[in-house]
Amino acid sequence: MKKMITLLVMLSLTIGYAQERSNDKPEAISFRQISPEKKFDNDSKKNVVTIYTLGGLKPSNHDVDQTFQKKFNVNYYDFGCLAPGNLDYYEKYNVLVFNYLKEKWNNEWEKDIKDNAIGFYNWKKTH
Repeated sequence: MKKMITLLVMLSLTIGYAQERSNDKPEAISFRQISPEKKFDNDSKKNVVTIYTLGGLKPSNHDVDQTFQKKFNVNYYDFGCLAPGNLDYYEKYNVLVFNYLKEKWNNEWEKDIKDNAIGFYNWKKTH
C-alpha cells in the first residue's frame, strides 16, 4: 500500500510538471524570470492575457470555458491538482488580469469566471 501511494504521488508530480511545461505557450518558460507585472504588461500588449487556475486530477476545458475565453479574450491555464511552487506569482498575475477585466468589462465577466481561478475570491472581497 505504501509503495502504491508513493507511486501515485510521484505520478501526480510528474503529470503536474508536464502540464506546466507542455502547454506550448512560449511564456510558460519565461514567466519565472520576470515579475508578474512585467509579464502582464507584455501579455496585454500582445493581447494574450492568461488566467491561471487550479483544477482536479485532470484539467478541464469545457464549452463554457471556451465561450468565456473567446468573449473576454483571455486564456485559461490549468495546473491540474498540483499547485505550483510559486503560487504567489500566479495570484499576483491573476489580480492584474482581474483588474484589467474589471476596467474593460465592468462586472460582466465575474459571473462566468472559473471558480478555481487563483486569487479570485480574495480579489472579489476587495472589489
